[in-house]
Amino acid sequence: MGAPPRLRAGAAACVYRVARPPRGPASLARERPGWGAVELATSGSWNALARALLEDALAERPGGKLARDLARFLVTPRGGERTMSGEQLEAWLATWQPPLSTIFPGRGKG
Repeated sequence: MGAPPRLRAGAAACVYRVARPPRGPASLARERPGWGAVELATSGSWNALARALLEDALAERPGGKLARDLARFLVTPRGGERTMSGEQLEAWLATWQPPLSTIFPGRGKG
């Protein structure tokens, strides 16, 4: 099986914060020691927020399944916040399994 997706340089030191106000869409920000917070995305779609997080944190472009799987961990109750450190993301990526179609390409129904 292939190696897990890799974080870009410096991403392990970041913290990603999802904030969901009582009304309106949730937002995703990146916080890094010694820097101000940077808003990465605002969306009503957890998949879109997960994709934005992965596009910021990974060394390569994330696949759709990876973003959909991560989105389940970002869901935040209204009026709440959730954080994920770059180190936590890296540990989760080490356990993530790509879809079988990427492992066995060209296999059709038969």
